[in-house]
Amino acid sequence: MIGESKRILVIDDESRMCHSLEQLLSSGGYEVTTTQSGRDGIKKIQSERFDLILTDIKMPEVSGMDILRTAREVDPELIIILMTGYASLETALEAIKNGAFEYLLKPVEFTQLEISVRRGLEKRAASLYNKRLLEDLKEANHNLNNRLLEINALYEAGKSLGSALNHKDLLHKIVTLAAGVTQAEIGSVMLINESGEYMTIEASIGLDRSLAETVQLPVGSSIAGYVAQSGKPLIIDDVEKDDRFQRINKERYSSASLLCAPLVITNRTLGVINMANKKEGEKFNEHDLKLLTTFAAQAAVAIDDARQFENNRQKLREFSLLFEISQKLSAVGSVSAMRKVVFEYLRKLMPIDFALWFEWEPIAQHLRPVGAVGTDIPMTDSGTINLDLIRREEITIEDIDFGAIDVNNISALSSYLSKKITDCPAYPRPGPNFTALPVLQEKELKHIYCIGSRSDRHYSDQEISLARLVISHASGLYEREKALLNATRLLTMGNMISEISHDLRKPLTNLKGWVQILCEKWPEVGKDGKFFGMAEEEIQRLNELVRELVDFSRPHKYETELRDLRKVIGRAAELLGPEFRKKNISFSEEYSDCNWEIPINKNQVLEVFLNLFINAVDAIDDGKPGTIHVHGEIGRPDFKKADYLAVTVTDNGHGIKKENLPRIFDRYYTTKDTGTGLGLSVVERIIAAHGGTLKVESDYGRGTDFTLYFPI
Repeated sequence: MIGESKRILVIDDESRMCHSLEQLLSSGGYEVTTTQSGRDGIKKIQSERFDLILTDIKMPEVSGMDILRTAREVDPELIIILMTGYASLETALEAIKNGAFEYLLKPVEFTQLEISVRRGLEKRAASLYNKRLLEDLKEANHNLNNRLLEINALYEAGKSLGSALNHKDLLHKIVTLAAGVTQAEIGSVMLINESGEYMTIEASIGLDRSLAETVQLPVGSSIAGYVAQSGKPLIIDDVEKDDRFQRINKERYSSASLLCAPLVITNRTLGVINMANKKEGEKFNEHDLKLLTTFAAQAAVAIDDARQFENNRQKLREFSLLFEISQKLSAVGSVSAMRKVVFEYLRKLMPIDFALWFEWEPIAQHLRPVGAVGTDIPMTDSGTINLDLIRREEITIEDIDFGAIDVNNISALSSYLSKKITDCPAYPRPGPNFTALPVLQEKELKHIYCIGSRSDRHYSDQEISLARLVISHASGLYEREKALLNATRLLTMGNMISEISHDLRKPLTNLKGWVQILCEKWPEVGKDGKFFGMAEEEIQRLNELVRELVDFSRPHKYETELRDLRKVIGRAAELLGPEFRKKNISFSEEYSDCNWEIPINKNQVLEVFLNLFINAVDAIDDGKPGTIHVHGEIGRPDFKKADYLAVTVTDNGHGIKKENLPRIFDRYYTTKDTGTGLGLSVVERIIAAHGGTLKVESDYGRGTDFTLYFPI
């Protein structure tokens, strides 16, 4: 007989019977234990595990029926076979009723006994197998119910998240729902700041409020920082024993078990969800982590949607604001009224006690105020600064160096101008929330609008963004109004100048003729040369002035076409070649390899270089070897952000005194014995008409550099 090693307990008060049954059953491969005491048999049943009990019914102290009932109580699946030498129907019925598997008469036939034992053990094996299947089924059903509850919880959480578009409310819902799904008592949502450097707690449950408001965790530091940086969820069984992490601040959790899942959307980490202190002191498991990770994926989508909604709402607000202020600004009748509207509108959006509107003048390197509200600066009834009561120098901020800072960095710009304004007594003292808002057009600084209040509260990024939007729009209108006003003035002046110039030419011609006639009539006066020479010079100066006025009044005078600038410069040098040779002046040119064809008016630019070369010739003392060198390259003026063609004319003449430099472009200003003083003013006007600028540097006694910048 082949069978598994099953345990059988034999109970019989006859030692021979016990020995015979042990021999028989052991030979069948069973593990057999025998006892001759019914009481001892019950103890063994209660303390050890058996698969089958073979017991006599009639024994002293404890009967087989007592053993049967005890065995069924200990293990309902235990197989009990009863033996008796005193068979009766009543005993057999009671045995069957109490759950006996078989009822055998003594003397027992061993073959029948073997069959009964084998069948009993087979029944037990089947019963135990079915019991295990039933338990597995119950466990599977229990797990399935749990999963269904979790899925339903995730579904409900998703619906709940989808209905919350307010960012703050959404984050509070996320941490509350996550704690419910994972059965956690403490939780938090941490989001990465815009710069991506650190995280802050934006919503929490079970955490001290002061702690939640002060935590600023660098990305990559501690558990949450590690998860945010790696983008991988993490479960910690015991934070105190994990060598990768150390606690920061004070101990926060009574449980050492933690969960942390990243909030990731399209490979971009928004932050993390932390959970701790599982209810009833249990530890989190991998299933909890998977559950939180799934929920975090839903939460990340909800957070991103809420952010997009907030951004869209902000854009809508900005467009509405722009439309509303555009309507108001379009209805005002003057620039001063426009400034008042801007100030009043901004005061509705944010706390402002004063505002200063500056216009940037790059050549002079200073800020000129064009409007002020909420200050002690005297204003006229029309809303402009009253220059009869305060000098312009008192309110102009000079010596501005924007080369050292980025004007787009509002914090740095505000700090820089705050110090400058503090030095100017006419302006209110800047407070901690003083803010300077730059206005750029085509990447070049045009205006700076400064705001401030007596409050210590700093303006938010949103408030600053809205203010910049309003100021930029108002500045654009201001520039257009100013350009329109200037164009109207220029048109009127052009017409008037054209008529006056035409009327002046005839009398000047007559005067010149009469001077020549008088010089011939009174030669003795003409010999001296002072009287008639002075008269002719003044008439010539008036003629030059009239010619310039006529040029100014002709728009076609500045019509441009593509020309090689180097050829124009060469033509000017060629025309003055005899002068160069006469004064022993060496002329040279050097140009970098770039495109020198630019839109210019050839005749006007030729006049520019003729004036510069003539000034250089006049500045070189007779008898001294002179040099005039022209160098051309791509360059950029100090106050511009675009590249220009830069042409520098250098001479080794006597130079210009430092005190004379600010006046060299003034009309009629000259330090020479001859000349009208119009040459450099003409140069400046022609370069400005071409959209360029110029710079002069001079070392008195050594020479002068004139650099002309032509737009590319």
